[in-house]
Amino acid sequence: MGRPLERAGMDRYQEKLPPIYAAHHGYRLVMGGESGGVRILSGGLGNLSAMLARFPSPDQVSDFWWSDAYREAYVHRKNARRFAAVGLPGLDRAADPIPGGHGYLLISSNPEKPSQWRKFADAFIAALGDQGGTIMVDAGPEAVERLESLMPGSHFIVCQFASMTGAEEAWAALSEEFSDLRAPCEPVNAIALDGLSDNHPWRLTEERVTA
Repeated sequence: MGRPLERAGMDRYQEKLPPIYAAHHGYRLVMGGESGGVRILSGGLGNLSAMLARFPSPDQVSDFWWSDAYREAYVHRKNARRFAAVGLPGLDRAADPIPGGHGYLLISSNPEKPSQWRKFADAFIAALGDQGGTIMVDAGPEAVERLESLMPGSHFIVCQFASMTGAEEAWAALSEEFSDLRAPCEPVNAIALDGLSDNHPWRLTEERVTA
């Protein structure tokens, strides 16, 4: 997540990324901002852009992030964007690559007592399945890799839906129902994300880059 500060630097940074993603077998699922692709549903976050990428394993996230090639690309956005990033272990619920066009619900919190988060998360995750969601990430601080700056939250849930509308509707349907369980974990940040289409130029799959 971040806030762009300077467009030219971000453009140079983006131009460098396709072969770096390809080299580490990663691809982007989401790329957007509040003007399109990101909607804040709950919590104190605002005026941000978001990027969600998928790699075959957590090790490949680290290899990508700390590679010489990415460090060289990073120079172009170092002063062009305020950025926070984490690596999250997936639950491996879908084959690679995930088709484009899905929606995602990202929920994060930094609860005082992890046991209280677990009560909320277990019940909420079960209900998300009933709403047509597929859980991709359910991770606490012991499994989260802090990559850059401070990402809000130490506990994360990422759920995939058929569309962004599906993610928004699931939160609307469930947030009040589970408000009592959620209350001890507040603030809870909830963000709906619109997935890139299969033919979007920012959806960089290995096959497309190396073809």
